[in-house]
Amino acid sequence: MKLLFLYYDIMNLYGEAGNMRVLERHLRDQGLDITVVGKTLGDALDFSQYDFIYAGSGTERSQKVVLHHLLEFRDSLAQAIQRGVPVLFTGNSFEMLGSSITDAKGTQHQALGILPFTTTEQSRTRFVTDAIASCELVEAPVVGFVNKCSSCEGIETPLFRLSMGCGNTSHTQEEGLHYRNVLGTHLIGPLLVKNPALMEWMVQRIGERKEGFTYTPKHYEYEEKAYLATYTALRERLPDNQK
Repeated sequence: MKLLFLYYDIMNLYGEAGNMRVLERHLRDQGLDITVVGKTLGDALDFSQYDFIYAGSGTERSQKVVLHHLLEFRDSLAQAIQRGVPVLFTGNSFEMLGSSITDAKGTQHQALGILPFTTTEQSRTRFVTDAIASCELVEAPVVGFVNKCSSCEGIETPLFRLSMGCGNTSHTQEEGLHYRNVLGTHLIGPLLVKNPALMEWMVQRIGERKEGFTYTPKHYEYEEKAYLATYTALRERLPDNQK
């Protein structure tokens, strides 16, 4: 099976490459033969050959450079999404899936237009916060960290419901997006490393693409202890009526 790490060198703030390294390990532990392919600026992209597509977070400037490159291959990515290929875009990479991104200077940049939402960056406001969220995909609460200067309007199918943190806009507790097997979120950390239940969900979605695959539950003691320590510490900061 082939996993694609998009813009591994330029969209890798906050150690987001950890998502791919740990995901690869979990998939191999399921007995799957895994190849991770890195593609970046200047590379041709054919999304038809991959079983999973990932992009991490970058600076606002890097995002625009990457977007300009990715637009050429927009149709191939859209087709992969419609086929149900699992996709994870974390940090500001997921903003590229919308119809436009307006930067802090007011310049509007055409985005991929795969989903009908818009992003607007702020020049004087940055949202930096820990996060706790619920998610319909998994039973366990999700934890993470947010560092962004943008708001996303018009997302019809959010991924998370926050009890702590900043949502897609300043006036909502809904965060990220979920469409088919596409997950997009500003939660970083890295997301899959910090959340064993979400990692398990993703491993199953990828594994199902191989005929005859049967998921075998695995126990990862240190990942589970790290998650519990993080969640317990963050939960103590919630108001009593939200714990």
